[in-house]
Amino acid sequence: MMTFDLYNAPAEDGTYSLSINESPPLHFNSRGAALRYAVKLANQRIQQGLDYAINVEGGDGKWRLFHGLRLCA
Repeated sequence: MMTFDLYNAPAEDGTYSLSINESPPLHFNSRGAALRYAVKLANQRIQQGLDYAINVEGGDGKWRLFHGLRLCA
């Protein structure tokens, strides 16, 4: 399973971090750009018959699982 972790707050340089499988994070100019990239890779996984999880950190510090266009609490 591939896991994506999208952090709520920007990094010190103002970019938004997306970690894939707990690797050093990739940096994006916006949180939306990071999420779009994660969804793109997740769709590729689906086409290959593989599993994924997109975890999104909320402003309250809680992590939620992202499915399509909605978050599951």
